[in-house]
Amino acid sequence: MTEKNMHRAQVVVFGLAALHVAAIAVALLRHAAAGAELVPAALVPHLVLAVLLPVRALKLRTGQTKSRVVLTIVLAIQLVAAVAGVPGYDAWALAIQAGSAVLEAAALALLWLPARRQVALGR
Repeated sequence: MTEKNMHRAQVVVFGLAALHVAAIAVALLRHAAAGAELVPAALVPHLVLAVLLPVRALKLRTGQTKSRVVLTIVLAIQLVAAVAGVPGYDAWALAIQAGSAVLEAAALALLWLPARRQVALGR
């Protein structure tokens, strides 16, 4: 992984963490507006991922493959969950889920695809 791809992957993963914070905010606002009882267990995965993703992204700088592998596993699970979807989601949740799927795919590509090689053209 090149330095440039690592930095881009970090930025994308930070964006994913921000989406998890947005998902928490949307869930809290929905429950407050509806007057329904909040289910804390529904927020736990978002809290864990909002912390885990940036921590692992920062550890990419060490060059160890463990951070790449852990991020890959977490992102792949998230991507499958985002694509599978859950019926009954409202528009905000679907928008967050769609944005998450795009960012997860981009992060996976940046983590594992080789850097684009520059081809020198003879003149």
